[in-house]
Amino acid sequence: MLIEPGWVVTRETRLPIARWPAARGPLRIVALSDLHTGSPHITVEKVEQVVARVNAAHPDLIVLLGDYVIHRVIGGRFVEPERTAAALRGLAAPLGVFAVLGNHDWWYDGGRVGRALEGAGIRLLEDTATRVDARGGPLWIAGVSDLYTRPADVGRALASVPEGAPVILLTTIRTSSCTSRPGCCSPWPATPTAAR
Repeated sequence: MLIEPGWVVTRETRLPIARWPAARGPLRIVALSDLHTGSPHITVEKVEQVVARVNAAHPDLIVLLGDYVIHRVIGGRFVEPERTAAALRGLAAPLGVFAVLGNHDWWYDGGRVGRALEGAGIRLLEDTATRVDARGGPLWIAGVSDLYTRPADVGRALASVPEGAPVILLTTIRTSSCTSRPGCCSPWPATPTAAR
């Protein structure tokens, strides 16, 4: 935690979206995770710099993958979620900005963090989905609750997605991080979009 919070890592990766028609072309999606505003080296001003960097990439869609606040971080200084959300308000993408909450957000107060994000114009997706019109057709964005702190429900998240529709599933949990918990990954299909 002493070095990592100061890093801003940018990786470009090409990922296929199941059932996305090739004729609609690629989408540029920026995913941000684990901001942990208030940790050593992560100030609101640093978050504002990250927002500027994201916007400079001209993404079609921005997804936020949780852990906006800190929870008992050594050397950290707690930042109210409303301040972090105000900094994130500057994110801009034609298809929108969508978020899920992480374990640190729920350990603090998930309801408050969620309200702060929504108050900043960021759509929160907790076990639900929404449709966006992307390049002349539908694309569904679904969010699944944090598996460590909530009863995550992939089925409920995908319930409104029509059979055969292209969908992007957001969550804060990485499969490798939960393999140490027996049964932790059992609700997850090998390919989440295959469940539809």
